[in-house]
Amino acid sequence: MARDTEARILDAAAELIAERGYAATTTRAIAQCAGVNEVTVFRRFENKAGVLRALAERWRETMAAAVVPALPDPEDTHGTLEALARTEVEGAVRAGGLAMRLAFDARTIPEVAEITGGGPGANLESLADYFANRQAAGDLRPDIDARIMAEAFFNITSTMVMARQLLGHSGGPEELATEKTVAQLVELFWNGVRGDRG
Repeated sequence: MARDTEARILDAAAELIAERGYAATTTRAIAQCAGVNEVTVFRRFENKAGVLRALAERWRETMAAAVVPALPDPEDTHGTLEALARTEVEGAVRAGGLAMRLAFDARTIPEVAEITGGGPGANLESLADYFANRQAAGDLRPDIDARIMAEAFFNITSTMVMARQLLGHSGGPEELATEKTVAQLVELFWNGVRGDRG
C-alpha cells in the first residue's frame, strides 16, 4: 500500500513537472493530482526536493552516466552502443516530457541541477569519456572529438524520441522502443564513427 501511494505521488509529480516545470509545481498540486493529502507527500518525501530526488532515481537508471560503468563488456564498442541506444530510447519514451523539462530546468534552477546530477551535461561527459577511451583503443575514429560524438549519439537516440513526442507522432512507446529502431539508429551512428578496428 505504501509503495502504491509513493508511486501515485511520483507519477503525479512527473506529470505536473512535465507540464508546468519544477518551479511552478507545488506539493499541494502533486497531492491533489495523486489523490492524497499534502501531509502524505511531506511524510513520504519531506518536501518537493525529496519528490524530485525520488524521480531522479527513477530517471538515472536510464542515463548513460549510470549505464556505462555497469556494462558487462565495454570493450565491445558496437554492443555497448546498442545497449546505450536501447537505454536512451527506452528512457526517453518512459520519461518523455519530464526528461525534457528537467533538462531545461537544470540549466536555471540549481536545486534541479544538483538533484539530477548535473542534468544532461553529466550524462554527456560520461559518454564522451567512454568514446575517448574507445578512440584510444582504435575502435572509433580519432579525428572526431569525443564530445561531438557523444552529442551526435544523443541527437539520434533520445532526442529523436523527444522530437517525435513534440511533433505528436502517433506511434506509442512500443513502436518507438523496438529493437529494429535501436539497431537502425546505432548503424547510422556506427557507420560515421567507427575506426579501423570497427
